[in-house]
Amino acid sequence: MKKLMMGFLIGILLVGLTACGNTTAEKDVKLKFENSVFMGDSITGGFTVHEILPEERVIAGAGATAGFSYDDLGALAAKKPDKVFIMLGSDDMLMPVDDPQELFRHDLTKLINKIKEELPGCEIYLQSITPVTREALQREPRYAGIEKYNELLQELAGKLSVHYADIGVLAKENPALFAEDGVHFKKEFYRLWLKKLSESF
Repeated sequence: MKKLMMGFLIGILLVGLTACGNTTAEKDVKLKFENSVFMGDSITGGFTVHEILPEERVIAGAGATAGFSYDDLGALAAKKPDKVFIMLGSDDMLMPVDDPQELFRHDLTKLINKIKEELPGCEIYLQSITPVTREALQREPRYAGIEKYNELLQELAGKLSVHYADIGVLAKENPALFAEDGVHFKKEFYRLWLKKLSESF
């Protein structure tokens, strides 16, 4: 009986230590972003919805595009971040114009150049557009262009001398972390997202 009790107590202790270690590691990751800002649409907005990052670290909203974000650049400049992480494009590709990809190229280039002007020395990270599930693609066929838009993002990152981070790979490796709509993500995805970015600087 004593051996059983001892084994039980050791098990509880190990679980507690593991949980404590995970919490500490998560805090360390978050500390790396304490003077960073995340810009994007509702996918990026998940950082605050799931309480992963404080609201002052995120500028995001449903339907946000590169053009709309440019118009709201004052909010970013006021925060004076060391790093800004941009994930835009999911809504840009749905714009009802003749050539949404070219509009995205134009608006994103304008946005990045303005950030450089307003925040000299700030590091800019362009993040890939995350994929959607097969069901989401059936509902909205225009999502089929995600890979082309990501190629454009990589091209712009090189041309404008900013960083590029492939976040889409996390979604492909963790399909169970998609939300029900097949476009957004569950809370655990955002922890993986931050961890991946933290390893890049």
